[in-house]
Amino acid sequence: MLMFVAEIAFLLELALIAWGLLILGKPDTKDNKYRKLAGWILIIGSILTMICTWYFSIKYMGQGGFEQAMLPSMILA
Repeated sequence: MLMFVAEIAFLLELALIAWGLLILGKPDTKDNKYRKLAGWILIIGSILTMICTWYFSIKYMGQGGFEQAMLPSMILA
């Protein structure tokens, strides 16, 4: 379950990077300054978030968190 959540987060981060690249690649208009800023914020923020997701995914994999279908806290007693 945790691996599935990490994969969804990673795919959303890739989508935001692609969206930022699309914003940067649009033709020039009069509000180009704000469009470039928004594109760079999306790209940089997504890359930083992707690094964070990658770090914690590796950490949880090392702890054996991806070997279980559910987290222990999700199991009802």
